[in-house]
Amino acid sequence: MKFFMLMIFSMSSSLVLGQDLPLNTAKKIAEKAMDYAGKKSWKISIAIVNKEGNLVLFERGDGSYSGSIDSSIQKATSSNAFQRPTSAFIEAVKTKPGLISGKNIIAIEGGVPILLNGKHVGAIGISGAKAVDDEEIALESLKFLTAR
Repeated sequence: MKFFMLMIFSMSSSLVLGQDLPLNTAKKIAEKAMDYAGKKSWKISIAIVNKEGNLVLFERGDGSYSGSIDSSIQKATSSNAFQRPTSAFIEAVKTKPGLISGKNIIAIEGGVPILLNGKHVGAIGISGAKAVDDEEIALESLKFLTAR
């Protein structure tokens, strides 16, 4: 699968106190996500933010919807802000509808926190496939982190 657009923002390339998200790790996560989505012919956008919620990497696959750009960034930002998958908000907003108007709350699958050495370092947001598939891609892209 070819990539339509790739924007990378400078990040530290080494771990500092086990809390930073190295750029090379973000690139590897995005590569795993794009490969997994490509095998299923899903056209996606990927956003990865650091623990401060700043965009580290964004990648948009060929043929992905333009709406997936902002959606992937919002999913990553939401997951990072609350250090939990965005899918955690789905049930919560059913019982507390006012929750959906809170800042950084996105109640749809696709945003997942990134942990390195057991420490929260950021989050990934995937958008472009079905929401449940977006989360599947995000989870698959992070599996190599626990296999190390």
